[in-house]
Amino acid sequence: MAQTAQMALPRFVQLKDVPALRQVTLLLGVAFAVALGLWGYRWAQQPVYAPLYSGLADRDAADVAAALRAVGVPFRYEPGSGVVSVPQDQLDQARLSLAEQGLPRSGGIGFEIMQQNQGFGTSQFIENARYQHALETELARTVTSLQPVRAARVHLAIPKPSAFARSEGTPSASVLVELHPGRQLEQSQVASIVHLVASSVAGMPASAVTVIDQYGRLLSNQGGDEGVARSAEQLEHTRRLESDYVRRIHELLAPMLGPGRVSAQVTADMDYSVTEEARETYNPDPAKLRSEQIVEDTTRGSKTAVGIPGATSNQPPQASANPPLNSAVATGDDVHNQSRQMIRNYELDRTVSHTRQSVGRIRRLSVAVLVDHVPRPKPGGNPGETEPVPLSAEELAKVEALVREAVGFNAQRGDSVSVQNAPFVAAELSAPEPLPFWQQPQMREILRQIGGAMLVLVLILFVLRPALRSLLTAPVGVPSAKALPGAIDAGAVQVLGENSPASGHAPAALPAQNSYEQKLQIARSAVVQDPKRVAQVVKNWVAQEG
Repeated sequence: MAQTAQMALPRFVQLKDVPALRQVTLLLGVAFAVALGLWGYRWAQQPVYAPLYSGLADRDAADVAAALRAVGVPFRYEPGSGVVSVPQDQLDQARLSLAEQGLPRSGGIGFEIMQQNQGFGTSQFIENARYQHALETELARTVTSLQPVRAARVHLAIPKPSAFARSEGTPSASVLVELHPGRQLEQSQVASIVHLVASSVAGMPASAVTVIDQYGRLLSNQGGDEGVARSAEQLEHTRRLESDYVRRIHELLAPMLGPGRVSAQVTADMDYSVTEEARETYNPDPAKLRSEQIVEDTTRGSKTAVGIPGATSNQPPQASANPPLNSAVATGDDVHNQSRQMIRNYELDRTVSHTRQSVGRIRRLSVAVLVDHVPRPKPGGNPGETEPVPLSAEELAKVEALVREAVGFNAQRGDSVSVQNAPFVAAELSAPEPLPFWQQPQMREILRQIGGAMLVLVLILFVLRPALRSLLTAPVGVPSAKALPGAIDAGAVQVLGENSPASGHAPAALPAQNSYEQKLQIARSAVVQDPKRVAQVVKNWVAQEG
């Protein structure tokens, strides 16, 4: 192996000394250096891409790509991870453009799966599973269309009907909603989602639908927690009422005192008890006669049987001077039978009332308002210079009167209003510590530019410049001084001995078979005789090989 390497080395040296091959090699090196420099410049000018969305389905990725092409924003898409990246300086513009078009949408497949070819051997189970998945996707799309909802997932539990079961199971559903930052769902919106899902599945009651958010909080009202849900609704109503009063106070006082100079708090004591009252009242005034009816029956002087009942009393009396004791003798003025009947109708006042007190009545309001000092022109100061001045008693009274009117002050209800004037303490926020220059976002782009410029400069100075110099100054047909290790060519020795001042005439040409020692001796003698010429020869060598 060593002998083979020693034999191949002279051949390699001979190929290296071929002028045409050397020029071709230099040209290839120059071309490679130019290509590398262009690539480095392009890499330095290429923008930094930042992820716009991740985990997109193919359908959403296609919609996002079409929208970005329409607005002229370059992008990159990674099919494996579903990441869409755009230049970092156009990230906000791309998000706003996509949000305007409602992208990205949910990536699930809904009822459009029915348009696909189902295949000849599809079983009933697969068809039912596809239908349920499509129904879940459609419900999730509908829920996502609500403004506070960013994304939604719906899971349906539909029991399989059976002819052998006496009672079938009740279907149920679970809804997971992902809300936008800073948004929340009202109870009415949650109830709308519950009834929407329950109405989309046959036989599903609203109580079987559960709604939670991305933080695991239960949003739907379950039947077992009616008292807790009612308390939450009452608390929410109270907070909403207090916030409305605070808003009224700020809107009323801000034009007079300036924005940010009023701090108000309202506490409302609410009564949520339900009271029902039925009352029947009669007027205590004297009764008034409406109608009167009197019936009288009187019998006067009638000859009726008087005495002991019997045969004697039933017979007509005989004329005698002494009538019997049991005979009926009546005079015309005697009243034998008299009856009297009276009916009177009076007007009576009657009031029947059924009262139900309203839920959420305000029992008492407590209002506290803190007012900042108002800036006034500084006496004796420069024009436009101001200083904070406390409010006068009259101004405080005006502010208190405005607050009373804004909240509907009622003294009989026990409302209280307190207005105080004090300077606000400005919160002094310490400036954030600046990041080191190597951690700043713009430094990455600057370093890319500098790196590209340095790469191009290094290629020009250390690759292109020496290569061009070698192509332009290398003599054709003159072998290199490094053809053999440690040897000096005869041509160089001849140059050294030419026109030597010591000889005074041109020496004869040296034979080609001179040994190494002879060549070395001639070179040493030339250095001693003419050191300047030797220095010029060495300088030319360095220039050629550099």
